Amino acid sequence: MREITIINQDSGYLMIDIANDYARKGYRTTLIAGRIVERDVPLDSRVQIYKIMRYNRSSNFKRLLSWFVSAVQIWVSVLFRFRKSHLLIVSNPPFAPLLPMLLSNSYSLLIFDLYPDALSEYGFVNKKSPIVKLWSLANKKVYAGATKIYTLTNGMRQAMSSYISTEKINIVPLWTNNSFLKPVPKGNNPFIKQHGLQDKFVVLYSGNFGYTHQVDLIIDLAAKINHPKILFVLVGGGRSEGKLKERLVKEGIGNCRILPWQEVDMLPYSLSSADLSIVSLSENASALAIPSKVFNYMSVGSPILAIAGSGSDLESLILENELGKSFTPDQSDRIIAYIKELADNSTQCHFYSNNALKTSEKHTAQNVELITQFDV
Repeated sequence: MREITIINQDSGYLMIDIANDYARKGYRTTLIAGRIVERDVPLDSRVQIYKIMRYNRSSNFKRLLSWFVSAVQIWVSVLFRFRKSHLLIVSNPPFAPLLPMLLSNSYSLLIFDLYPDALSEYGFVNKKSPIVKLWSLANKKVYAGATKIYTLTNGMRQAMSSYISTEKINIVPLWTNNSFLKPVPKGNNPFIKQHGLQDKFVVLYSGNFGYTHQVDLIIDLAAKINHPKILFVLVGGGRSEGKLKERLVKEGIGNCRILPWQEVDMLPYSLSSADLSIVSLSENASALAIPSKVFNYMSVGSPILAIAGSGSDLESLILENELGKSFTPDQSDRIIAYIKELADNSTQCHFYSNNALKTSEKHTAQNVELITQFDV
């Protein structure tokens, strides 16, 4: 029997869909992960799970430690348990794509985040530092030996061109699940009722409050907007959560609420509460990634406000499909005008909402076939 071992420290619905499809096709399938988050589609019972250290983003030290320990665990497990298996290595932890240098397995790469580029772009290390130079050299060697290389967008493929010819990089657009995530009328939405969001124009941010997500910029917007209908709702958590809550109290910002992470079964309702959904990435981060949340927003038919670098893949996705508008972080006045425009113009909201639903139909779990169609 053919064997495939999928490696992703923090695995969600995307990895579950990939693993399940391999299992259906008769592969002996293993998922190596620190955490597996199921939504409506459970992991196939035929998929073996091998647990490693969970990703810990609570501090830079713990983040680095979890990357290093999990990479060692992956190396040992493959060396002694899965030596004959083909590996599908996701760039999480970031050290995982380097492991083929220490292994004899055949392997493919699925690059969600590009390292060491991301570390230097975020300012954690200097582009000219020895670690970046060595890591870049290792990437060239590892990429050259891969059976297949996948990434998410054309922009990421171009960024990877310093390591290997773009002709060898396959684009696999992200996807979501339109049967699990779909529009819920406000009158039937328990999340809206629970949090008293009736008669409000909800501007939603749902996700991690991390270094690259610019959630503080959303607080800036809330502080500047004086509109009786507009309410900002931030759902999630992360490193800056405490500071954000303190700022709301200190500055008396009453049109913004911070709510905790929601249970998986509440996700369709929390996302559907939005009249406008925010996807925010720093200019450096938006050059190297596209958040999966944007596809979830599309599934519930939410207009989108993107705050990202000019010319980014995120901006292109929003503008080409007319899902909303995209702005750079320094365009706060234009962002505020856009929010107010939609709050007072339901026709424009419906236009963006319908486009989001149509576009979501192009980003379904059938995209998994772009990976699993090849024999390994």
